[in-house]
Amino acid sequence: MDEILSIYKSSNFAIIATTIIILTFIIIVGIKLNKHDSNKPPKGILLLAEMLVTFTNNICKEALGSRWKKFAPYVLFEGMFLLVANLSGLLGLTPPTANICVPIALGIVTGVIMHISSIKYNGIKAYLKGFLDPIPIMLPINIFSELVTPISMGLRLFGNIFSGTVVMTLIYYVLGQIWLWIVPAGYIITPFITPILHAIFDVFLGLIQVYVFMILTVIFIAGKLPDEE
Repeated sequence: MDEILSIYKSSNFAIIATTIIILTFIIIVGIKLNKHDSNKPPKGILLLAEMLVTFTNNICKEALGSRWKKFAPYVLFEGMFLLVANLSGLLGLTPPTANICVPIALGIVTGVIMHISSIKYNGIKAYLKGFLDPIPIMLPINIFSELVTPISMGLRLFGNIFSGTVVMTLIYYVLGQIWLWIVPAGYIITPFITPILHAIFDVFLGLIQVYVFMILTVIFIAGKLPDEE
């Protein structure tokens, strides 16, 4: 239990660190972009920024059609935050998404955008009528479904990241016990085990969760928009 509680305490610092890293990245990109010669191909941090923007735009274009520009900035920032947050374990930090408040907050923000978009593109009358489909008696169930959708997104992200963090914490605890009782074995085993585990839980699974959350965000928003003519 103490190990689990320590995850929540250390995640607070990771949230601040993640925010600072993203803001620093944005500021540096902005400065370099102003000085960049448009006739030359981007490189370094500008190339990374271009790859992130292109990747996000492709996701949004496929699901949202001509309205993708309205939502791409939010999806991009969401992806950047989750990318840095999920990979922060490589820096010895506890991923902010291992704190249930963070993924739930992201899910709620996505939910708000979904409903605002529905009102904007469908009109308030059609939006309210949607809660009565297919029959008026479905109103309570439809309301509950709309409330659960963004929360379930957050819980899914939290469950995957938190479980990985708990596993890594327990592994380090076990290795610590090995160091305590069999010192030579602990020093021999650790360099071979921990890099592989970090590659799995922090990099591979972390990147997958970023992609899945971005895809779900775009799909749920697209589901609230009317079909294009």
